[in-house]
Amino acid sequence: MPCKLPPRLKRGDTVAVIATARVTDAAKVQAGIEIIKGWGLAVIPGKSLYRQHHLFAGTDQQRIDDLQWALDDPEVKAIICARGGYGTTRILDALDMDGFTRSPKWICGFSDITGLLCHVHSLGLACLHSTMPQLFSQQNASTDYSSLHDALFNQQISVEVRSFTQNQYGKVRGELIGGNLSLLVHLLATNSEVDTAGKILVLEEVDEYLYHLDRMMIQLSRSGKLEQISGLIVGHLTKMKEGNLKFGTDAVGVIKSHISNPN
Repeated sequence: MPCKLPPRLKRGDTVAVIATARVTDAAKVQAGIEIIKGWGLAVIPGKSLYRQHHLFAGTDQQRIDDLQWALDDPEVKAIICARGGYGTTRILDALDMDGFTRSPKWICGFSDITGLLCHVHSLGLACLHSTMPQLFSQQNASTDYSSLHDALFNQQISVEVRSFTQNQYGKVRGELIGGNLSLLVHLLATNSEVDTAGKILVLEEVDEYLYHLDRMMIQLSRSGKLEQISGLIVGHLTKMKEGNLKFGTDAVGVIKSHISNPN
């Protein structure tokens, strides 16, 4: 059964910008918020958005309180996570999702936010794997945040990519799911575990050794998550490392070696 889509946004709506993971860069996040305001949206920042507790944007309880408020407040029509990093899965089991499931709203982010996105997907609701305000000021980021705008406002999204020698050509239709590979593996055997059957799986990763990447793909394979996918999209694999253990292939080759029909 397809995921339920939350209502799309319109000018004048209110969105929350919150931090569920690592401490944020206040100047970069604020610059991103100004861009969101330029879309005709009102922005309410979470109380913990600029806090710091060790490496996190506030204590677990402070981040729980922010996310719970954003989930429950009827004025908030979408929740945009400020950044990823680490920490979102620490707070998932403390959330009360009942009100949110009755009145869903868009939740947006990627990287560490994959944990929250998969948690929402497990409830039968759609969400957006998207860029985040702290990244809006990066070079060439306008394409990324423009696609977030278009998705939130129900404008048609078309993604074109250059051909790649290891592509396997064909046509496929299905829900897009997935995100950060480390988080997808981390969620196995939890109530946030992603259902991949009949769906198009998207993978991205950053700053991992190739043998770690291989180990995570083995775990996805052994847990049956690759058996019934309709398609696979490999996104950014950034800062992949080989180290002293020479794997003999690149990151894409590692992933491709675990697909049943790699040719």
